[in-house]
Amino acid sequence: MTIVIEAGRKVVDGSYLQRFLDLGSLVRRLELFVHGLRNRKKRANTTVHAFAHGLSSILSFLRHQFSDGPLFKHHHMSHVWDFAGIWLHYAEGEEIVRSLASICCRSIDVSLESYPEFSTIPADLLTLIYRMLEQHVQLSSPRSVIALAAYLLTAASQPYLTNLCKSMVRDETGRFQSMNESLHFLDASAFFEGDGHEGTWQDDCLDMDSFPVFIPTDLADILPVARKSLKLLEVAQSNHFILCETPQEVSWLWTETEIRQAWSGIHRFESTPLQTNCSPLRGTDNCSSVLDDFKIFDLPPGSLGTGKVDDDSHLAVHKFLTTFPESLPTIVPNLHLLCDLVFSSLRNHAILLSTALLSVFLDQTSTLCIDAHLILLRSHLLLTSHNFKSRLAAALFSDEVELETSTHVMKTYRIPSYQPKLPIHRDPQTSRAIGLAPILAARDTWPPGGSDLSFILRTVIVDVQESLYPSRELDKVDQNGMRHVMDEAMFRLGFAVRDLPAGTGRERWLDPLSGALDFLYLDYKVPPSMEVLISQTVLSKYHRVFTFLLRLMRVEAAIRFAFRLIRPSSTPLFNTLSAPNKLLCQFRFAAHSFINALSTYIYDVAIGGNFDAFLSQIAACRGNIASDYPCGFRDIFDLSQTHSSVLDNILSACLLRSSQRNVGNILQSAMELVLQFCVLVSNLTDSRLEEYQATSALAALYASFRKKVATLVKVLSVLLEKQTKSLPRTDLLAVEVDRDHRIPPGGTESLQHFLSLLDLSNWWKCSD
Repeated sequence: MTIVIEAGRKVVDGSYLQRFLDLGSLVRRLELFVHGLRNRKKRANTTVHAFAHGLSSILSFLRHQFSDGPLFKHHHMSHVWDFAGIWLHYAEGEEIVRSLASICCRSIDVSLESYPEFSTIPADLLTLIYRMLEQHVQLSSPRSVIALAAYLLTAASQPYLTNLCKSMVRDETGRFQSMNESLHFLDASAFFEGDGHEGTWQDDCLDMDSFPVFIPTDLADILPVARKSLKLLEVAQSNHFILCETPQEVSWLWTETEIRQAWSGIHRFESTPLQTNCSPLRGTDNCSSVLDDFKIFDLPPGSLGTGKVDDDSHLAVHKFLTTFPESLPTIVPNLHLLCDLVFSSLRNHAILLSTALLSVFLDQTSTLCIDAHLILLRSHLLLTSHNFKSRLAAALFSDEVELETSTHVMKTYRIPSYQPKLPIHRDPQTSRAIGLAPILAARDTWPPGGSDLSFILRTVIVDVQESLYPSRELDKVDQNGMRHVMDEAMFRLGFAVRDLPAGTGRERWLDPLSGALDFLYLDYKVPPSMEVLISQTVLSKYHRVFTFLLRLMRVEAAIRFAFRLIRPSSTPLFNTLSAPNKLLCQFRFAAHSFINALSTYIYDVAIGGNFDAFLSQIAACRGNIASDYPCGFRDIFDLSQTHSSVLDNILSACLLRSSQRNVGNILQSAMELVLQFCVLVSNLTDSRLEEYQATSALAALYASFRKKVATLVKVLSVLLEKQTKSLPRTDLLAVEVDRDHRIPPGGTESLQHFLSLLDLSNWWKCSD
């Protein structure tokens, strides 16, 4: 076709024709781009295919619209040539084509040789389309431009939204059953953190690490957690009713009727305009042969023709344009609120999945009840059970004075290098290992071992569990989670000896006089379904506290032993020297007060305050779930993180964190000085040390102890002062207002209680 413009200028002619030249070039570029997408073998996914189909449908519709425009009606004799009208008629089409070309990186200002790489990542592609739609809405572009942008977003995102809904549903093929074969993994969090097991079932266009921008932020945070909750719920309770429920299909809503129905909760998803059936505009001849659909194959080679596929594409785009509103209804006046409405059903289903899994671990009638396992861990690994603690103390420690000397004699060793088993020579001139039970020295080796020690420690666990049976018989509840967990505790708890690093010359645990039982730990075999809440990382924190408590129990037994030796006033240890004897009593009182204050603080504040508040928070969460109130934990992973934070606070309160190493070493040194004092008292009692020798040793030891405790008090004061300055005023007010709930003392914040117990009258500060 040739266009001849008479009486015009070169500039005017070029400006007039430029629009049509650009339209032809852009449409051709887009056609070639769609052809390349369809032929691409690598990095192709369903989102890209859907985008190519939607873009092809729009181009086919635009070609049809362009061919029906005034530019092609020159054969009508009655048509009046209006060049300005023709030029303005194709303005909307040019804007649409330019927007599509910009998305596809095929703009007119980009040369053919420098096309940038087109991203086929579903999240990036859908974000790009949504940004185009959002831009047209903000600029108040013509309705047809916004409608076609919305159509392209609807077509391209349909597979992505379908797979997003499928990710929240149990696979009917049972592919999750292979997870039951891997229940022996140590850390359940690793199972969901990129170890190769995840993502084997969903389509390749779905990535839980990144989402398109139209996915609401809160939903993007919930979806990965809900998917993990689905996997865990499949293992924990495979017959849970939520596993049989499917979320409502997510689809874009553009008409006012659909939006109002979704808003009122009665929306029923009908067939999408992208998948239209026979339209009323077409013939209604239902008796036509099925072979009519294959007439396109009767065309000559190379002929495209106008077949049913093109007609359906035109009808889908045409129906979408005719039903697209002039503007969004007042209920959702912008795209952000529309996205919240569209994804509300998926958000509710994701919340239900997380809540369902959380309720499984809060069910008191189940063996997975988290309270039961936490109480068991607290009573054994944190030594809050008096029954277990007293039996363990009787098995490992001793404060008796009337035992034979030969059963307590242990030699002090200088350890130049690592020796797995150190022989113990019973020599009357060697010092006694104060505070240790005779069974630990029965085999004349250190660290101790053998079947005797194993049997005694196993007996401790068995006796504690058997002592609970009389109270269980009175329990009328047939299904009680706590009872079942306690029944299994006999098989899940067990003492073991760990391999500690050696060869550095600082292995105090190899010296029975000054070291602790760091090589001994209490193992707990967590049920596979509970490993997401009690991981090996969390158990290691329990073990660190347990090791510290064993040290404290050793020093407590030693100070009781020394107290019994010094108590008889008729036979003082220093018969001829009154001043050293007075100093001995003073040292005994100071050491006993220090250990007593430390023990009270550890069990009542550091452990009891934090852990009991955590248990009360779980109980409140259980009540809120039963009453349909907001729960204190968002999901099971939030509960797991809180559990780990509670252990971190306990470690901080006990000065066991790596960042508190300097302060913790001061506390450990003070405890070791108390143990050395008890050894000195024992040597003086057994006449291994003369009075004149003990006088100077006692004075030096007491001076070191006073200096060490005074330094500890000073360091704690500075630490708490910094903590108070860094604490915002709002936090202090929040603590004062929230008096109805049990507030944990925290980590370093709880050290204020320890400082109050240790130095209430500022005696240690003044003694420095």
